[in-house]
Amino acid sequence: MDIILGLILSLLATAIPALAYIAIIWWLDRYEREPLWLLTVTFLWGAVPAIILALIAQIVLDYPFELLGPGLVSSVGTYGITPPLTEETVKALAVLGIFLLYRREFDNVLDGIVYGALVGFGFSVTEDLFAFLGALFTEGWGSWGMTVLLRVGLYALNHSFFTACTGAALGYARLSRETWKKVLVPLLGLGAAMAFHSLHNLGAVFAGQTACLSLVFATLVDWGGVLVLLLIMLLTTRQERLWIVAQLQEEVSRGVISAREYALASTYLDRFRTRWRALTQEGWQRWRQWGRFFNLVTELAFKKHQLQAVGEGAQTVQLIEQLRQQIRDLRIQMGLGSARSVAFSSDSHLEGDCHLT
Repeated sequence: MDIILGLILSLLATAIPALAYIAIIWWLDRYEREPLWLLTVTFLWGAVPAIILALIAQIVLDYPFELLGPGLVSSVGTYGITPPLTEETVKALAVLGIFLLYRREFDNVLDGIVYGALVGFGFSVTEDLFAFLGALFTEGWGSWGMTVLLRVGLYALNHSFFTACTGAALGYARLSRETWKKVLVPLLGLGAAMAFHSLHNLGAVFAGQTACLSLVFATLVDWGGVLVLLLIMLLTTRQERLWIVAQLQEEVSRGVISAREYALASTYLDRFRTRWRALTQEGWQRWRQWGRFFNLVTELAFKKHQLQAVGEGAQTVQLIEQLRQQIRDLRIQMGLGSARSVAFSSDSHLEGDCHLT
């Protein structure tokens, strides 16, 4: 009975906090949320393949340290060196794969943080589950409770923070023209992820020699890093809005969108109000149509910014034209009429205040 109860409670203790944190990160990515299927794949990579590959690599790399026998040097190697090297490398593979294979869905630093965090959450869910069950079956419920308190309460964001460093660096490289930045910055991001991971682990290794001061210092660094990434996410969200405001203004004069639609697309609050009104007054179909409309115009703004910032050439130009046509087609489906003729008119589908803030 304890086995079944322990398994159920351990699953809940890992899944519920992870889902809550993922929901927060998903909400912070306001203007162009990543495809759910891609986020799911990213999470699952961290939860299963990354764990397996990291364990195999650690068995190999730990062998020289194990030959030294028990001691501080061996602990430094098996905790402070091999886990950061192996785990951050295999987690980074997922973010790099998205960066290379799904470049259209990888726009900036914010996207990199989101993908990196999802990989980290997947990894921590599996790792925490085994840690909880191991504590329960070896030392009982008291040890289980303490392990849950530490891993879910104090260190729940660690793996996400570490890999988000790699993702943020790839996002920065995404909008860089210089080749050296495209190569060096991601390597520095991966190095930072490994360094923070190592510092955290070494804090635990030296806890006995430092009266836990090393662990306290490492924990403060962990949470300081999380807060810095949160600030970066907020600043990047603001920057995304500025891109939307700057890049979509031309689309009004082109007749791709109306001036009123431009105003609605320029703030998250107006987007939310529009979709909520559509849902409550016209149903799910209308709600989904507005969601697709806002996604398309946001992607159009981002691609235009990327063309200016990076100069990606004919492929991006073609994609921009495809997005414009998709917006035109969707507007016809939605019955919005001519973009030029409905600018700031009393459209029944766009009731309410429109303003730029």
